[in-house]
Amino acid sequence: MTVSEHVVPSDGVGIAVRDHGGDGRAVVLLHGGGRTMDDWDAVVPLLVAAGRRVVTADLRGHGRSGAALWSWPGAVGDLAAVIAHRGLAAPAVVGHSLGGLVAAIWATRHPECPLAVNLDGHTNPTGPFEGVDAAAARRTMRGFLDASLEQAGDPALTRLIAEFDALDLFATYAAPRCPLVVVSSARPEMEELLPPEVAEAFGAYRRGFARRLRTVAAATPLLRLLDVPTGHDVHLEAPGTVAGLVLEEG
Repeated sequence: MTVSEHVVPSDGVGIAVRDHGGDGRAVVLLHGGGRTMDDWDAVVPLLVAAGRRVVTADLRGHGRSGAALWSWPGAVGDLAAVIAHRGLAAPAVVGHSLGGLVAAIWATRHPECPLAVNLDGHTNPTGPFEGVDAAAARRTMRGFLDASLEQAGDPALTRLIAEFDALDLFATYAAPRCPLVVVSSARPEMEELLPPEVAEAFGAYRRGFARRLRTVAAATPLLRLLDVPTGHDVHLEAPGTVAGLVLEEG
């Protein structure tokens, strides 16, 4: 039986939660920025059918959860509140994009977690770069981000971008205390949507990021990398692959 309700974390932000039931090992699924827990509709039945206890939630400031400016401590605290309220014993945590970054941070703090998965979650594409002048590429990407923020005029988005800048993702990936899988999409769909100069810089970022990530993984036993032949929405394009990863690893 699916149970929908609101959890209220300690800072007073109401978090929308959906408990899909199941008696097996628990897994919490977190969606990406600008999305909702409905993103997981194709993955949930696969996990439930395999006997897993599945819980989904709307991140703070998203869907039916309360309005709140983004912060990593706040989001991690919300996840802890959801886990405690539903009485989950050391669940796996799987997130897409923004939710994937939360899952990666969770992995640095919870050795009891059997598995954390980041599905194509990244911070701002301002480096490292490969195959181009790094300083010029950084100016190009920073200028594009700043212009986009000015055009959007959205304080919540501005705060989110600032939080991306503040997160040292490679340091996070180098410090998991439980198994962490970082899934990267292999199809470069983003470049098709960008102006040529920005697309070139973004492609150089993808190459530089992948190289640096491989270096970190080589020195981090708990970190596993997986490339999949999809675009950014890995869980929508390949729900079976995502469910299979959870069932195999966690």
